[in-house]
Amino acid sequence: MDKRQFPESAPPPRVTPKAAGNGPPPADENSERPHVNVLYTTHAGTLAALKMAARLGAELGIYPTVLRLYAVPYTLPLEMPAVAMGFLEEQIHALARESPTEVTARIILCREPRRSLPEILRPHSLIVLGGTKRWWPTKEQWWARMLRKDGHEVIFVHLE
Repeated sequence: MDKRQFPESAPPPRVTPKAAGNGPPPADENSERPHVNVLYTTHAGTLAALKMAARLGAELGIYPTVLRLYAVPYTLPLEMPAVAMGFLEEQIHALARESPTEVTARIILCREPRRSLPEILRPHSLIVLGGTKRWWPTKEQWWARMLRKDGHEVIFVHLE
């Protein structure tokens, strides 16, 4: 990653590409240091979630990790997504430039994001996600409901 692309106040994110089901999570995720998972939804939703995670971090010493799940079609090899990894990494870089805190990110290539999350998350994880709230369930609201059903603590950040 080229550090010249980022302002001095925002270090470039540490991005860990991983295919779901290909071994254990990286060593730093197995450590006991507290952290919060920010589930990538949209740019605006994820940025709002990162701002909430930054407030939590300031108060509780929690470190945010952005999880960018990308569903690879079954017709392609898991390691060869339909979009370039550079595009997915640029989405994270764009967030890092606007984020109030340092960003660590994982790009997870998977077939079905819903089925991959149990392999990725620890039990009873703290997850922050952002999105719009409507009277009909949005995709973000659906994710929040499913994650709560799985026993995770979920903070849903409403966009204005």
